[in-house]
Amino acid sequence: MIKLFRKIRYDLMEKNKSGQYFKYAIGEIFLVVIGILIALSINNWNEVSKLKVKEVILLTEMQENLKQDLYVLNEILKDNKERTRSNEVVRQSLENKLPFSDSLKYHFGNIFANFQFTENTAAWENLKSIGLDLISNDSLRNSLSHLYSVKYKYLENVEKGADDGYQWDQLYPQILKHINIDMLWVSGTPNNYEELIYDREFLEVIKLNIFMRNFMQNQYNEVQKNVTIVKKQVNNHIKYLNK
Repeated sequence: MIKLFRKIRYDLMEKNKSGQYFKYAIGEIFLVVIGILIALSINNWNEVSKLKVKEVILLTEMQENLKQDLYVLNEILKDNKERTRSNEVVRQSLENKLPFSDSLKYHFGNIFANFQFTENTAAWENLKSIGLDLISNDSLRNSLSHLYSVKYKYLENVEKGADDGYQWDQLYPQILKHINIDMLWVSGTPNNYEELIYDREFLEVIKLNIFMRNFMQNQYNEVQKNVTIVKKQVNNHIKYLNK
């Protein structure tokens, strides 16, 4: 009887130990899992942090590119406006049959207008090579894509397909025929101003060039507005990322 009691007591102790061991094992597994989850969380946080830093660096570069683009566009807008004014002065002088004066030399030398906007695409090309998904803001990503892939491309096509063709195919031959250019965009003198007054072809070319200059001014203004908006979006997103 005593032996039986001792055996039962021993079995209970062994079962108790097994229960404790089981609880300990479960605890160990739980701690390991928690440790793995924490490590993964830290690793993910580090990866997100690295991408965030990379995004800020690229957007800062983009910000500078857009700033340079705005400067070039502003210069083109200023110069194009002045060329338009010279074409208008020449048109009015011819239509009103005004006498020639030295003040007209500047305008006759300044009627030829051919601009080529070259955007700074360094940051955009860098972004494309990395992947557009680097930009975490969907609206900004779409705006950048629209600016570089649509707006800039359209302006380039208009410059080369419409304005460039008109300047060289229509206006420039008339300049060669009727005007002695002392210095391009500075001074030009008609070969025979009195005859030029009655040259309808030359006048019509000038009129159409005025239309072209105003059309191009609108195109450059539109792109300038778009660049300004996108640049502001970039600035705001950089501020958000740096919080």
